Amino acid sequence: MSKNCDMIKDLLPLYADDVCSEESRKAVEEHINSCPDCKAELEKLRKSVTVSPQKDTAVLKRIKRRLRIEKLVVGLISVFAICGILLFGLMYLINTDKSMDVKRYDIPNNVYVTEHDGMLLFCVKDGAASFDLLYPTFSDTNGNHLTYDKAYDKDKKNGIGYTLKQRKISSFALNDFGNLYPFAYQIGTVEKLKEKNIEKVFYYDDVNDKEYILWESGKND
Repeated sequence: MSKNCDMIKDLLPLYADDVCSEESRKAVEEHINSCPDCKAELEKLRKSVTVSPQKDTAVLKRIKRRLRIEKLVVGLISVFAICGILLFGLMYLINTDKSMDVKRYDIPNNVYVTEHDGMLLFCVKDGAASFDLLYPTFSDTNGNHLTYDKAYDKDKKNGIGYTLKQRKISSFALNDFGNLYPFAYQIGTVEKLKEKNIEKVFYYDDVNDKEYILWESGKND
C-alpha cells in the first residue's frame, strides 16, 4: 500500500459523505480509477451509510408495534390496579362493621327488653332489625364499659348492654328493611342475672357513650 493510498483512504469517508473539497474529490476519483483496493474500500463505506427504504419502513413498523404493545400493557396494568383498589374497598366495606345510627334506626323505640317465664329477652324490631351483628358489653358502677374503657372494673360489674352494628356497606342502603317479626335474644333469667350482680340491661350507644336503660332490677320484676 503506497503513501498515496493512505492519504486517499483518509479522504474516503469525506468523499462518501460528499463533504470534501472539489480538489480532494478529484484526487480521490483519479486514484480509485487505478486502485482496486481503495475503490473497494469506498464501496464498503457507501454500503455502511446507505439506508434501505424497505428496511427503514420495517424498523418504523416494529417501533410502532412495540409502542402499541407497551401502551396496551400499561393500560392493562392500570385496569388491574383500579380493579384491585375497588375490590379492596368492597372487601373493606363488607368485612368492617359500624354502629347503627341511633336516630336513623330509631333505636330507643325499636329496641326493648321483655320477660317470659323469668327469662329476659333482648328484642329488636322494624328498621333496627336490619342489623348484622350484636355486640355485648358490661358496665361497672363507675360508668365504664368492657372493651371500651380501660378503667372498667369487673369486680364492680352492675349491668349488661348491647350495641347493634352493621356492615359498612349496609349503611349506604337507601331503604332499610327490617324483619316482619322482632328479633329476640335470650339474655338470661332474672335469677341468674342477680347472682352475677347484673342490675340493669341497656342499649349502649358507643358512638356517644350513652346508655338507654331497657330493664332494671326491682323496677321491672
